[in-house]
Amino acid sequence: MKNLLRSILAAALFSSALAVSANDRMPDTGIRLQPLPTHIYKTRDAGNEPTESWVIWLLVETKTPRDVKVQSAKIELLSGQEVMRTTSYGAAGVRPLTIKFPYKPKALDGSPSPSPIYWPQAIRLRCTEAAAAKIDGVRVTLGLDEEGKTVSAEGTSPVENYEQKTALIYPFKGKGVVTNAGVTNGGHRNRSGQFALDGVGLDDGYGVNTPDGGKKSEDYAGWGRTIMAPAAGVVVEVRADRPDQPDPENSDPKFFAPEFPNGGDPGNHVVIDHGNGEFSMLAHFQTGSLLVKLGDHVEQGQPLGKLGSSGDTTTPHLHYQLQTGPDIGHPVVGRRALQVHQHRPAVPRARHILRGEVTAGIRRKLDRRAARTRRLPAILLGSAAT
Repeated sequence: MKNLLRSILAAALFSSALAVSANDRMPDTGIRLQPLPTHIYKTRDAGNEPTESWVIWLLVETKTPRDVKVQSAKIELLSGQEVMRTTSYGAAGVRPLTIKFPYKPKALDGSPSPSPIYWPQAIRLRCTEAAAAKIDGVRVTLGLDEEGKTVSAEGTSPVENYEQKTALIYPFKGKGVVTNAGVTNGGHRNRSGQFALDGVGLDDGYGVNTPDGGKKSEDYAGWGRTIMAPAAGVVVEVRADRPDQPDPENSDPKFFAPEFPNGGDPGNHVVIDHGNGEFSMLAHFQTGSLLVKLGDHVEQGQPLGKLGSSGDTTTPHLHYQLQTGPDIGHPVVGRRALQVHQHRPAVPRARHILRGEVTAGIRRKLDRRAARTRRLPAILLGSAAT
């Protein structure tokens, strides 16, 4: 039985007219707002409250070095031309949301930008509103202090839901649990994986590992489980040379690929082009297990390899994301790089991940196994794609 992934999350497109104008125009103030990533999707929140949320980094961008600090923020949520909600932050309120952004913008190939760009400040915002409000736009105005003088920067952006095109099955069979989901429910935060799913295999008693305690990868129920193609397509990227982490409870940077010194390494991975502008990226395959090569056509459900722990990972698991480009989202930042490397994270849409039912009996089993397993969110996959 095939189980469709419909949606854990949906989303909002944040594409600032000031930040990404066709002629790259800078306002007269010499300061503009740059959303990161350039496209953001709103999602229906979990639980019984019918609300939607989205999260964004908003970068203060200049073309010369300037000592500016965010002192206030006004966020207006729009439905058509009507302002549905206005939220204002003063200096004390905005301070916990603001940082000096640690990365320098780079050009498409990772080299320094051909024109000077600086990001002296960044603010991270989470917006939540009733779904019935039908928010389709957001306007953000920041008040900035520059050596005692007040300047402002404003950006207005559309907000919309992502409509998935590809019918998907979850990429492994058997019992499992999603331990980490998307950005709006406390999961993956940045880059192209904002709406990714981390799936961990469970045993017949719904335990994560064996009585040996999880000191070795082989102790985990999901270790070596067959990973399948979530939908038909062509393999457009594959990597198979990365070792598994020797300690499943520790993501050791010594085992990251050189291009990921600060983490985010997908390890052994596969990207499948579904032929409709959507791509599946599956990561952390077991060393030596990949069964496909670049250019292969795969069918839905076809084995790709085995669940492992290569790359930046703790606990053997499958990282899966649906995205709108072939690149895996290398940790390169900058407006131009984002359009290629920060592919818009298309979101698997499903009210129930695999329509797996969390029953009272299962919850009791999880409670009994808690003494010898990690305490994990009880979002059960059920018996997948049998």
